[in-house]
Amino acid sequence: MKKSALKKSRNLEKSRQEILSAAFSLIFARGFQGVSIDDIVKQTSMTKGAFYHQFPTKLDLGYALVEEVIRPMILERWIKPLESFENPLEGILKQIKNLIGKASPEELSLGCPLNNLVQEMSSQDEGFRERLQAALQLWIDEMEVHIKRAKKDGYLKSDVNTRYVAHFIVMTHEGFYGMLKGLQEPKAFDALFDSLKRYFQTIST
Repeated sequence: MKKSALKKSRNLEKSRQEILSAAFSLIFARGFQGVSIDDIVKQTSMTKGAFYHQFPTKLDLGYALVEEVIRPMILERWIKPLESFENPLEGILKQIKNLIGKASPEELSLGCPLNNLVQEMSSQDEGFRERLQAALQLWIDEMEVHIKRAKKDGYLKSDVNTRYVAHFIVMTHEGFYGMLKGLQEPKAFDALFDSLKRYFQTIST
């Protein structure tokens, strides 16, 4: 690739990331339907024409948010950290405590980006529904990899269904965010966290 073409490609990618970053912050705070393209463009250094060059429609932007921002975020926040734990269950508890238990009330009031979009857009658009479903499936699949590791290494009882546990853990993550967002009471985290620890005790050896 010629230098000029390479530079253009890099500039386009930089512009795309700038738009996605601005869009994510606004949509996380106000919802997909509560944010306009003009709102997003105002938060960037680009023109509306540059926006449309990257994303022909607002839906195209929404799809990209799920695939290019939220999916990688799931892996970075909830899956990759588990690799450093001999017992993945300990890693799950630590990540929940660090990322949810220590979050500010302002952060908790926004909820979970993925869950917010599931609630808002799954019934509104098939393309959104498919992509959000795939993101949840990715989370469950990758979580099960670590649950299987925990079982193989003797941390879980032999009769534990790893798929069920993976589903339950992802549901619990989303439930934490939903409850804390709805209750507006950060102290409720302690009760939820204690219940999850007790569940882990019932399935552990």
